[in-house]
Amino acid sequence: MSELLFFIIGTMLGGVVGVVCMCLVQINRLSSREEEQSAKTKCADTFPSDRGRS
Repeated sequence: MSELLFFIIGTMLGGVVGVVCMCLVQINRLSSREEEQSAKTKCADTFPSDRGRS
């Protein structure tokens, strides 16, 4: 019975650790994308272009 309990606890902890790692990776991706977006808007006035306009 204790083996089943340890298995369930280990599975739950492993799942939580996996979800936390995936969330941190996703947050890192989103923050790097925001940096790229802000860098594009900073130099948008130095190089005029018609991108994004219809």
